[in-house]
Amino acid sequence: NINPISLGQGQGPKAIAGVKDGGKAGKWVLLQNCHLAPSFMSTLENLVEKLNPEELHEMFRLWLTACPSPAFPISILQL
Repeated sequence: NINPISLGQGQGPKAIAGVKDGGKAGKWVLLQNCHLAPSFMSTLENLVEKLNPEELHEMFRLWLTACPSPAFPISILQL
């Protein structure tokens, strides 16, 4: 089961809820167009860093898509 979320204006809360729900329910979460929400990436980075692998469903996956952009933080790809 995959939950696609297209990022852009006002989609941050939906993305946060999707990641949290996906982690519990074992869904795949696809955050699309991350380059359109560079200000949200630090929030996403903090959220991902706080995820406890022992509490995540074994089937949970988080996928990100983005076009090349100098505003997109490389650090989010290194988590």
